[in-house]
Amino acid sequence: MKGIVSVGRWGKILLAGGLVVTVLGVSVVFTTAQTGKAPEAPKAQMPGKASPEDLAAGKAIYFRKCVWCHGPEGAGDGPAADRLWPRPRNFTQGTFKIRHTASGELPLLDDLFLTVTNGLPGSAMPSWEGILSDKQRHQVVEFVRTELVKDRDFTDKENETFTPISFGKQVATSKESIERGREVYMNKGKCVECHGPDARGDGNATQKDEWGFPIRPADLHKCWNFRGNRRDPYNPTNIFREVSTGLNGTPMPSFAEALSSDQRWDVANFVISLCPKKNIDPLTTKPNNDFVIKATFVKGELPTSPDDAVWKDVSAAYVGLGSQIMHKPRNFVRLVDDVWVRSLYNDKQVMYLLEWDDRTKSLGTPEAVAQTADFKETPPAGEPIAMRQYPVFNDAVAIQFPSHWETLSAPEKPRFVFGDAKNSVDVWKWEADGSTKLYTGQGFDKLEVRAGDSVKTPFVGFKDGVWRVMFTRTLTTDDKEHDVQFTTGKYIPTSFFVWDGNNGDHGLKMSISTWYYTILLPPVPKKAYIYPVFAAIFVIGLQFWMVSKFKKGSKK
Repeated sequence: MKGIVSVGRWGKILLAGGLVVTVLGVSVVFTTAQTGKAPEAPKAQMPGKASPEDLAAGKAIYFRKCVWCHGPEGAGDGPAADRLWPRPRNFTQGTFKIRHTASGELPLLDDLFLTVTNGLPGSAMPSWEGILSDKQRHQVVEFVRTELVKDRDFTDKENETFTPISFGKQVATSKESIERGREVYMNKGKCVECHGPDARGDGNATQKDEWGFPIRPADLHKCWNFRGNRRDPYNPTNIFREVSTGLNGTPMPSFAEALSSDQRWDVANFVISLCPKKNIDPLTTKPNNDFVIKATFVKGELPTSPDDAVWKDVSAAYVGLGSQIMHKPRNFVRLVDDVWVRSLYNDKQVMYLLEWDDRTKSLGTPEAVAQTADFKETPPAGEPIAMRQYPVFNDAVAIQFPSHWETLSAPEKPRFVFGDAKNSVDVWKWEADGSTKLYTGQGFDKLEVRAGDSVKTPFVGFKDGVWRVMFTRTLTTDDKEHDVQFTTGKYIPTSFFVWDGNNGDHGLKMSISTWYYTILLPPVPKKAYIYPVFAAIFVIGLQFWMVSKFKKGSKK
């Protein structure tokens, strides 16, 4: 019996130890992903000449897969280029952003290979892994650097150098490092001047690349959109590399001389700390969409501000947005690609809090709106869509529900662009001029305003590149024909729209989501909290009783 008692004690110790190991294991895995050992500096090696066989094969691949964006001469002027933002790369000058080499230098061949392999998140450049073999990707790289780079020569030993950056000793992520990085961002590095006070990419809206095309500083809260993140968005190594090399062809310089290695690691840790932690879809390189908006029950009054403490316990759902390109005017240059959604409800009302990044607060003027009569989707010759100066309209956001979701047979839903003749939708829309309107939609061209003020927006705010809008409405209404009715514990189809007025978004020119679901989570009864406590007390008491019995038996 002594053995049993001993095993029981060790069992408890091992159980407790196992929990600690589990917790620490999770911490270690997360920390390693954030602050793993710095990679070794890549080897600098001037490439030799490509073989005729590789050039011929690479050319064939390029003209099947790449020419549509980059053009027949590699000048970034393919037939799709005018509709893409950012613009496809012009290869002719040998200017490449994503590199492990010093500012102004050509990239390593491995850099080009990885770009083709992983694509460039936040742009139209896809990953070609799984579509082209390793050999084919190497062949197309050989063709690009040999035949399409006209102004420079990768094999020119007299004029070209390849100086790989040094990663030094990586500084581990910590509160202290992040705070030091924030200080460098705001002061010594002056990153704030381009990326903005809250790093939303709203510091300088007038920048252009070396070819005269408008570009925007990166929104540092969206690390999955950073061009060179190699499908590893939360790794500060990627940020260190870009801060060290600069981004050739853009106003982003190299800070290799201005900042020490430790300071660049601190900045990298700071930037990564800004990015919400989400699981990343390996195919889209975007966060996995949270297809269910979970509305939490609140006893008493709903909050009147997004800063209310009650929101801290409500997880935000990530809702990915795409361009509406099915109907004119099409949104080829989408500047808003996601919205974060949280929801609460009480015994009377439901509330949504929508937050999205927007580099500019846009309020349409009567003069600008009047120009819509002259709007033409196809720009004049020589004026790419990505460079158009649109009239400024209102920033806006809307939530859409099927008017009669209860009668839909799964998986039937209304068409997501404002419903259809068979299934109407209920749309709540807020605009930056302060108006909140209700619409009934029965098709993309049949969106009609209806009377009523049942939907309220108790809070609207814009600060440092972020809009926050709160919608609220009673759970049920008397207008059963047009208004969505909310029921606890049911999955209610829900979708979202965002308009960036400074981008000329209006009407059907918008960012749009597919159908998601809202569910009003049933309130947790008090018994659910009481029973586990009693169960725990019972189990602990039983354990002590058994241990005492074993001890008494061992003394006999």
